[in-house]
Amino acid sequence: MDNNIEEPARIPASSVMVLSSGNIINYSSLKRKIPQSSTEELKLCLSGTFDSCLHQVDWDTEQLKESLEYAHPGPKYSPKVSRISEQRDALKVTIKIMVSNIEIDVFTESISRVTQEMAIERIDTILLAMPEKPNEELLSMDHFKPIWKGLEHLVLEGKVDKLGVCDLDKNMLEQLCEWATVKPVINQINLAVCCVIPPELSEFAKANSIQLLTHSDAREVLPADVFRGVIQNFFTAKDAMGWYPSWVLRYTVLIKNRGIVTTKGYIVRAQRILPVYED
Repeated sequence: MDNNIEEPARIPASSVMVLSSGNIINYSSLKRKIPQSSTEELKLCLSGTFDSCLHQVDWDTEQLKESLEYAHPGPKYSPKVSRISEQRDALKVTIKIMVSNIEIDVFTESISRVTQEMAIERIDTILLAMPEKPNEELLSMDHFKPIWKGLEHLVLEGKVDKLGVCDLDKNMLEQLCEWATVKPVINQINLAVCCVIPPELSEFAKANSIQLLTHSDAREVLPADVFRGVIQNFFTAKDAMGWYPSWVLRYTVLIKNRGIVTTKGYIVRAQRILPVYED
């Protein structure tokens, strides 16, 4: 598609977009080309979702919508798992939420989305990854508290078993543990940024029964310019203007006694403030 800036916008009224990749273990494109990073994997998943959905769109209707949803039509589960709820006790469901927009209502929507899509009532572990500079401010407990309160509520309701965090240093982790009712039991550390775990962090984690695990996700797994570039590949340059991700959610389902990942997928919510261009 020619993405010349003069081409008319195809989704001029939309301010929210939600994309669901389905089970990416079924993606043949990811088997042919192994992504070198989670950002690259996510780009391929978003492209696959658009590619599989847009040929069915009624553009006369689509251009009037304020909220857009595109879900990959492929199977949501591995052939080994017909429905997650049918053999729930044999499976471990982990969700990692990588937040850009820290509005609590927007965040709460992310949990509802994944439980509905996976047809489950209980999540084993939720890992929370906060932006390094929310609202252009240095990350602090004031940013953490409203979101963590929401997660604690899910634990107290029995919908989530364990909570974890990502990339917290000893100071921030200690502050969270002192304040929180439900303490984090995991802290994921990116060893590409922190090649050696600081001794004080290791000692604090051990004293407070917190697992230190590693990950390779970028702190900003889906930068706004990357997301806009994917949109421009499938829509027009005007359509790509102004979008930024609210959150990226990755879910994985593991067969406990075999250590096999049967299901993995992404759900992405993005938004923009209209108008972003003049006709």
